[in-house]
Amino acid sequence: MADDNNNVLNETATAYRGVAMAEVDVSLLRDSLTKSPWERMQANDDALNFAESLRLAMEKRNAKLK
Repeated sequence: MADDNNNVLNETATAYRGVAMAEVDVSLLRDSLTKSPWERMQANDDALNFAESLRLAMEKRNAKLK
């Protein structure tokens, strides 16, 4: 699997180097490429659920302030 990930990065070498040269941390990209599409979808779902819980907490807090 790791070789497949390196091939993806090598195929997009120009854009990848441009990002790296702009001093952007590409560790998240590398981490994402180690996961299966299903694992990435689960991580996205977790992030959405967390964002929704934050939104609901803010609504609850704002309702108490009124």
